[in-house]
Order: sequence, then structure tokens, then C-alpha cells
Amino acid sequence: MGISSLKLLKYVLFFFNLIFWFFVLLLIILLAEVTLAILLFVYEQKLNDYVAEGLTDSIQKYYSDNSTKAAWDSIQSFLQCCGVNGTSDWMGSPPASCPSDPQVKGCYVKAKLWFHSNFLYIGIITICVCVIQVLGMSFALTLNCQIDKTSQVLGL
Repeated sequence: MGISSLKLLKYVLFFFNLIFWFFVLLLIILLAEVTLAILLFVYEQKLNDYVAEGLTDSIQKYYSDNSTKAAWDSIQSFLQCCGVNGTSDWMGSPPASCPSDPQVKGCYVKAKLWFHSNFLYIGIITICVCVIQVLGMSFALTLNCQIDKTSQVLGL
């Protein structure tokens, strides 16, 4: 009776084994990241159109929504741009966060240029995060196997 109780305890603890579930969670996150990256490359043009449309819609909310106003002001100040495609996107006069230069570019073009100029750094950070996840999965699986071997040696 004592040995069978310990075996039952072993199976119950295996189900609640946090190291195993940590591995499963990291695996799910890694698969989601890879799937998202593939989808971004496949549907890049649709994503560009969707972002441009979303930015154009958000300009309409500039004066009615404080968070939208703060977001546009910070983007225009950081990138030194105005509107989605230029100053003509703003009905009436552009906000004070737009540069005074009449030849200023739109924020959509400037954001794409910023992203492409920093693509190497973004890629390196993404690869490092994935390597850390794979290492975490490897260590969790190794530790889980060692715990299982130890329980077999003990006869559980």
C-alpha cells in the first residue's frame, strides 16, 4: 500500500510539475513568436496598409482624445514629422508639435525609415530573446529529466 501511494503521489506531482509547465509555456510563446514573424513577412503589404489607415483614423481623434493627442505629439516631436503623409493630413492648421518646415515628411514614412535603419538592432534583440527562451527550455527539460531519473532510482 505504501509504494502504490508513493507512485500515485509521483503522478500527481508530475501533473503539477512546474518545471514541465514552464517548458510548455516557453514552447508555446516561442511558437507564437515564430508564427507572428512568418505572418508579418507574408502579410507585410496588408500590414502597411492597415497601419496607414489606422494612423489616418487616429488623426480624426486628435482633438477629442487626450491619449491620442499625447501619442501624436510625442511621435511628431521624436521623428520630426507631421501627420501621416504630411501637413495636409491635418484639417486646418497642424498642431504645435509639427515642425515649422513646410517640406516636412509624414510620420508614416519617417517611422518606416527609423524601423529600417534600426532593423539590425531589433533583429539582434529578437534573436537574443529567442536564444534565452531555448536555453530556458533546455535547462527546464534537463532538470525535469534529472528529477525523473532520481525518482526512478529511489523506486518511486
